[in-house]
Amino acid sequence: MVASALKIMLEEIGCKVIGTAARVEEAEKFARHEKIDGVLLDLNLGGEYAFAIADILNEREIPFIIMSGYDVEQLKPSLAEEPQMPKPFDRGPLEEMILKVFCARDGLDGGSKPGPADDSRPRPVRKPLLKTRGEIESAVCLGMTRFEQEYLGRGPRDARACLLDDFLIVRMQGVLTAAEQHLAATLPPERGRDLLKQVRTQMIESARKQVDSMIQLITGVTVVSVHHDISTRTGEEVVIFTLSAEPTCREMSRRDR
Repeated sequence: MVASALKIMLEEIGCKVIGTAARVEEAEKFARHEKIDGVLLDLNLGGEYAFAIADILNEREIPFIIMSGYDVEQLKPSLAEEPQMPKPFDRGPLEEMILKVFCARDGLDGGSKPGPADDSRPRPVRKPLLKTRGEIESAVCLGMTRFEQEYLGRGPRDARACLLDDFLIVRMQGVLTAAEQHLAATLPPERGRDLLKQVRTQMIESARKQVDSMIQLITGVTVVSVHHDISTRTGEEVVIFTLSAEPTCREMSRRDR
């Protein structure tokens, strides 16, 4: 979910993403064999620490940014001096760090520092393209659908998002799994309703870091709070995000229409 949002962000600032890896074994293939200008490295890949990947990248002199909620110095002191972006992260500082670490540039407009000696290597130099309101809403729907699929085992039948100033409302229909539908049908109405609401709310709270990071990457602003409710009768789920500010959007051009 977060990887998909990161991929979009990287492409918007001019990077070419050669792939993502959710397991150490997959990441090792990229680290050993691909021509790479930079890596965003999560220290936890599928429940396994990615220290071996960091060692390979250092051997090949490939710059990388550690993106983790862990205390890196405590886990692996030798990595303490590597560039780090703690989770959850904001889009702006991450963009700046990417350009500085991977391209030796200070700003999104290219900066003044020289790049690596190999001038043939591609470098992102253009400013990120702002999304339209519709593009933000579409990306949020995709991200929340993937969240439902990965964490709850079933994606919604339909998902819609609406950005209103600093409020982001996501409405998903047809979200109940077969087990949840059975539970709601067999238990007394109030008990089944309350139990499902508690479980769904807890699932979102347990994944708040990932969800917040995804929304921040898409909108460019941080999440202040999350409000959640679900109907056990209609299978409709609503998630409301309160944002720290209204996202900056570009006007829809004639080509966008």
